[in-house]
Amino acid sequence: MYLEGILTIDPSQLTEIKKVKPSKAFKKFFHHLTLGTISDKQERETFTAVAILQQFNATFRGLNITNIIKIAHDDIDFYHDRDGKKDDLKEALDTYEIEINEAMSIHFQQLKLVLEHEDNDFKYLIEVEINRDHEVGVYPIVIKVSGLFKEFSHGNLKNKINNAVSSQKVFDEFRDTKVKAFDYFLNRIKLKLKKEIETDDIKSFIKNKLILPKRKIQDKKEIPHNTQRGGVYGGYHGFDDYLFYSLIWSDIMHDSSPILIKESYYENEDGEDLGYANELNAQDNIFDPETDLETVSSTFENDPMVINEPEADSSSSWFDFDSWGSDSDSSFFDSSCSSCSSCSSCGGD
Repeated sequence: MYLEGILTIDPSQLTEIKKVKPSKAFKKFFHHLTLGTISDKQERETFTAVAILQQFNATFRGLNITNIIKIAHDDIDFYHDRDGKKDDLKEALDTYEIEINEAMSIHFQQLKLVLEHEDNDFKYLIEVEINRDHEVGVYPIVIKVSGLFKEFSHGNLKNKINNAVSSQKVFDEFRDTKVKAFDYFLNRIKLKLKKEIETDDIKSFIKNKLILPKRKIQDKKEIPHNTQRGGVYGGYHGFDDYLFYSLIWSDIMHDSSPILIKESYYENEDGEDLGYANELNAQDNIFDPETDLETVSSTFENDPMVINEPEADSSSSWFDFDSWGSDSDSSFFDSSCSSCSSCSSCGGD
């Protein structure tokens, strides 16, 4: 079990609305027919890479978050700490500013920062994603904070977990205490962001997460890494010591008291989302690593949170393009008619 916080940020920057080629088949047809008049729309942020990173530098240094793991510019790693260096935020940003030119600072699609931090309660992994182009209504900056419980990084983990889930009352109090401490940390980031970056809005969300491995994991050496998924599963230096307890938590709970777990999100050992459940009993079969995937997938509900979704299409068009099918639906264009334009089949006179 661990906590995940999400901050979505809308900076107070001028944006320009640009038209992009539509993705669906019927829209594509009208895009070409009208010489681009019918188009999807995206917002483009006007900030430069160097300017926004300087603001994040001030934000994190003000919170004493100075350990960075990675800086990526359009999927190119400009800095990647694989050895667990301390206080390397300034070094990493200096390296980035030296290596990029003015054109790269202006013309980019995405920046990513990965940082680590810890306090008395948590080992944090902080991922920042900055998108220059995005759909209208979607906030261009997303910060994802993963909080792993620090006291479970060492010692007799089975005993520690059993103590935390010894009864419903003990478990609920444990979880509430962790959520309050985690929420306090998120709010500190939020307030510092408001000070360093002019923003129109910042939204925050917290998810309680449990991992349901498809197999028993007995040792830290068996922890799988998923660099594509990233986050706590990314194999970053030093995180396996903190992740291991999360991979055995659900199995230990399954063998303990019948604890009810409320309003939680579930994923497998590769970080792949399994779904959300409003309430599950830890003795249910899905907490058994040997349970088949079909049983697991049929257990979960739709995510009740709406996070950073695009605005509904407010176009006043006389018909809804979305009703004309997906990209793969080309039946409209594949149909043919052998009649000439003067027959009644196509409306000719």
